[in-house]
Amino acid sequence: MRVEEGQQVPKQAYNGSRTQAKSHQPNNRATQDPKQVSGKRTGTAAKPGSNTSRSSTVNSAKPKDELVHVPILILGTQGCGKSSLINAALDKKVREISNGYEPATKEFHYSSVGAEKYNFMLIDSPGFDNTAMSDAEVFTRLIRFLCCNKTPAMLAGIIYLQPQDSRLGSGALKKNLYLIKCLLGDSFMDRLTILLVPRAGEKSDHQELTRPLLDPKSPFYALYNSGAQIDVSALETKPIRNALLPYARKAPVLISVQTELCKRGRGPTDEDINSYLIKCARTVEDPPKTTRPRIVAMALSQIQPNNSPAAQHKTTDIKTLEVQLAESKKQNEGFSAQLQQHLGQYTALCSQLQIHENLEQRDVVQSLIDLNRHIDDFALSLAQHLTDTYGGPDITTTQNASQLSELKRLFDHEEGKASLVQSSTGVGMPLEDFLDVAIRSILCEQLYKRIFAPFHPGLDLSDPKNGYIIALYGRIRETESQATLGRWRTTSFNAISGLTGEEQLSRLKAKIGHEILNNNLMPMLKYLFGTVKNAQLRDAHVKDLLELVAQAWDWCLMLKEKIVLLGDFRLTAYRYGHVFNNTLMSEFEPQRGGPPPDRILSTIGLGLDVDHGQSPGGGLGRVVICKATVVTEGWFERS
Repeated sequence: MRVEEGQQVPKQAYNGSRTQAKSHQPNNRATQDPKQVSGKRTGTAAKPGSNTSRSSTVNSAKPKDELVHVPILILGTQGCGKSSLINAALDKKVREISNGYEPATKEFHYSSVGAEKYNFMLIDSPGFDNTAMSDAEVFTRLIRFLCCNKTPAMLAGIIYLQPQDSRLGSGALKKNLYLIKCLLGDSFMDRLTILLVPRAGEKSDHQELTRPLLDPKSPFYALYNSGAQIDVSALETKPIRNALLPYARKAPVLISVQTELCKRGRGPTDEDINSYLIKCARTVEDPPKTTRPRIVAMALSQIQPNNSPAAQHKTTDIKTLEVQLAESKKQNEGFSAQLQQHLGQYTALCSQLQIHENLEQRDVVQSLIDLNRHIDDFALSLAQHLTDTYGGPDITTTQNASQLSELKRLFDHEEGKASLVQSSTGVGMPLEDFLDVAIRSILCEQLYKRIFAPFHPGLDLSDPKNGYIIALYGRIRETESQATLGRWRTTSFNAISGLTGEEQLSRLKAKIGHEILNNNLMPMLKYLFGTVKNAQLRDAHVKDLLELVAQAWDWCLMLKEKIVLLGDFRLTAYRYGHVFNNTLMSEFEPQRGGPPPDRILSTIGLGLDVDHGQSPGGGLGRVVICKATVVTEGWFERS
């Protein structure tokens, strides 16, 4: 193989055609300061017939019109080995490796490896779960790279790197893989390779290593079930090059996001990209149910009637599925009618009152996604720190807690019933899994009680003044239009802010963060690890907690101070023992095919509803925009 790094490939390569150019002398020297590309291609393109040092990797004995470009995108989390894979393929260190704290790759970058008539163009990418940007920003940059050019960047395939030691239970990983699947589309899934990287020096038992990824509970299972390949390879030159060769037979094609966004020769705007990601994120939060037509059709096709008792049972299943399908269609038609009514009323009010809001509902939804992602990331990071620092053989599950009775009381445990601490049969939860959901549970409950539930976060939920204002607000909602209701809310909210003063509001914001730390998180750590271990948060975690509170506070101000006509947005969270309601809640890691849960253990992801005031055509009432994510006892069985 011949290699070249930092190459700006000819534009013809992106539509899968062969580059037409005169032959010239090769130059395989790696450039020292390669330019990175993000969306728009930068640097000097190789023009046909030129003698540029970056224009080719193929020996001049081969006519250049035989050169076939094979673009392959490399994805994965920060530090998973994307740049190392490219270095291995090139057999030299040309890509900088992440130090584990800062991502080495912040833009999309091409490196080329030549083999026979093929030019493998390996595309390095920013890692997910990195410290420099959110996953939402990574996906935004990815879509810009794929779509925001004169022609879409077509791909022969994608390799997703997964280190063996990476945790499969991460909620962020599951969401990211669902989004990747959404971007690629079903027709591209056979071109996706999940490449598991074993620990250094460990023998590669393919079946044993891939077993966790092929488990139906694994976040990778949906990709595998849709046609993705799962392989194992060390980051070494020969096996990596062997992994690339199958893509030589695949011509570059468009993926789903390009088909949807790159229409009529126009690249998507930032607004288009944001809307697309919100749509995909909603699919992640509320995946397709068995009542959807395609899934029902598949289920029906698998039930072949015959005259046996089993066939009679299957006939009943068919009728049940048909009823569910009819109900789903009817519900969708109702939602569509409600939406059209809502849009009509909204347009009329804007025209009548000349109110111009700079926010749209998708902005509100994206802010909730960002807040829940921050909660997830904080909980995962802190859980790993506490487990690594204070865990050990003496405390592997919650059953080993230093003060188990106090820990149970903290999470409202009832004997004979499940809680986050213990199952209904008395089984404890593994330490890191418990910490992950317990921290999320505490944050969701406290942010809801201290910031979102009061009329104004500067008022305590138990303050009589807060109760009076909320009661007054409720009476206005029953009789007035959304325009009047929204203006009353924003005016009253601004008045409370003005009376409280900016300095006092800043102190209250910081106070909430410290109270969550000292009154909620630290007692849990004391009951779990004991006073001798004196478990503490790192300074970085304390800082992140205060930033999380500030993010929630600022978003609350946006919802209640800036929005008039869109409606009254309200955060939702449900406490231990609440009856599970599929309309309002989404179960965390649900068990497929099992009975629906009857009660919840806690909320670990905030939901969002919107209410509307009265109108001549009748109000829409309460609309669930995003369901709250809740934990049920089934979580114990899956952990």
